Amino acid sequence: MRSFFSKLFGKANKESTTVFKPVSTQDNELKIATQHMGGEETVFTYGDFEDLKRNNKYDRFLAGQLFLPTGTVVCVDPLCSVFALPQSWSVEKGQYPVYLYIDLETEAAGRVAYAELLVRDEIPVFWEVSLISEEFLTDSLERKINGMYPVDAGLSCFCDYEIFKKYEEEVDEFYKLHKDGNYYNDVLEEYFKENANIPTSSRGEDWINYKLAKANGNIIMFGTGWGDGLYPRYVGYDLAGNVVKMITDFEL
Repeated sequence: MRSFFSKLFGKANKESTTVFKPVSTQDNELKIATQHMGGEETVFTYGDFEDLKRNNKYDRFLAGQLFLPTGTVVCVDPLCSVFALPQSWSVEKGQYPVYLYIDLETEAAGRVAYAELLVRDEIPVFWEVSLISEEFLTDSLERKINGMYPVDAGLSCFCDYEIFKKYEEEVDEFYKLHKDGNYYNDVLEEYFKENANIPTSSRGEDWINYKLAKANGNIIMFGTGWGDGLYPRYVGYDLAGNVVKMITDFEL
């Protein structure tokens, strides 16, 4: 399985012997990156999330270690799994910490501003919009919004691609057995309630480290800032092109 994914996704997180050429251009003084996607030019600023560990506008909270048995990552609304597809890069299989950054200073205080999958504890040299490989995308609209994902349940998550497919099987099985059920209310809500006061900076009930019932894997779920919307994903690389981290920004 690993060799298959290594061939399919070109940027495995192994030490590179070639010069890495990012698809974006960086203005390190203004903290702006420019990237051409789908025939259009996208410009984004990364100064606020470049070094979240030292950004005192947010409380940094460890939500758990994410198990990535294939090293391929899904970032999507776990209850509205449009674009539940792997990113175009991969990392070595293993466990990686997921941090949530709770807003401390604005009218959104207590809400999750960013979620971060940390592969290496360093500041990236290059930032790019994190894309899904185009062979998975079926139409021009999907290509146009590649790098973003819709949220319809006020939740996002990080998960391994193969684990997420097993999670979807569990959800499907639940609805076969409970025609009038609600997966959030009947299954997930009790776990969110256990985190009502964790961390104390949070508004509460805003994250879970969910263990699958019938598979060896987990999904780390978290609230999406103000709730529903269309949110971007970014990936940071080191000088050699190794993945350092992925960020999803809830644009508070």
